[in-house]
Amino acid sequence: METPVKKKPNELNACASFIAILKSLTDIEYVASGSPDEVNRRSPDVDFVLVSSSDENDKIAVEHTKVHSFDGQIEYLNRSWDIVGSVNACCRDQIPSERYYFLAVPPTLVDSLVSKRSRELFVSNLSSWVMETAPKLLLADSSMQTKYEEHRITLGCIGDATERLNGKVGRMPQAPENQKDMQSKRLGRAVRHGLLKLKQYRKPGFKTALLLEDVAGTLPGSTLSGYESLEEVDYVVVFVSNEDRMINGNVWKDRSGWYSFVPGNRRFSSRHGIS
Repeated sequence: METPVKKKPNELNACASFIAILKSLTDIEYVASGSPDEVNRRSPDVDFVLVSSSDENDKIAVEHTKVHSFDGQIEYLNRSWDIVGSVNACCRDQIPSERYYFLAVPPTLVDSLVSKRSRELFVSNLSSWVMETAPKLLLADSSMQTKYEEHRITLGCIGDATERLNGKVGRMPQAPENQKDMQSKRLGRAVRHGLLKLKQYRKPGFKTALLLEDVAGTLPGSTLSGYESLEEVDYVVVFVSNEDRMINGNVWKDRSGWYSFVPGNRRFSSRHGIS
């Protein structure tokens, strides 16, 4: 696959993953022949054009976009990861070694910890509570809560996980109360934005594909069937990503139509070559 110089890692990985999916679905090898949005500066354009290695007239216009669940989601994920990582370091060898724990800290609290001092104080107080509480969680799927400045925090116990995870505290992301409404609005914007770019490629005879990168892994792909405008798109794929890599990809629509429930042969992961 050609590597457009300015493309971001997640865009390249999503495209490579889609090419692997196409190979599984059609047994046709596609390659990325160009990146129109890097060349066309006059109007919005698609991210990639794929061409069949066996038929130069078989082309697919591909648009990729991220779908966030809420404003500031990426910042929250990164900052909450750092905070819980600090708590885990403080609790090392101080909590039961045969269980794995997770902390759920709400976005509003994470957003309020702006200064270094406020984060250090929070980590210190929360670490003390975790060390005191963890031994009380004797069963898998048990949990206890505390409050910090009126924000509710949950410590959960997974039980006996793996040698690599046991004795550690991980992070369980949380979303705002109005997350579904916010995600729906963002999804609508992403779909409209993608269709605007893809529409111009249908008359020249291109197939089209919309790749939605679900940052939170909470996007219900079945809701996409409610967008009648997507009927003209040949492929609709929802990827779940982590650190710019596509963990899995579900094909919600292909040339045979929509799936109300994605069948097993339309579900893909790293073992299928997606990256």
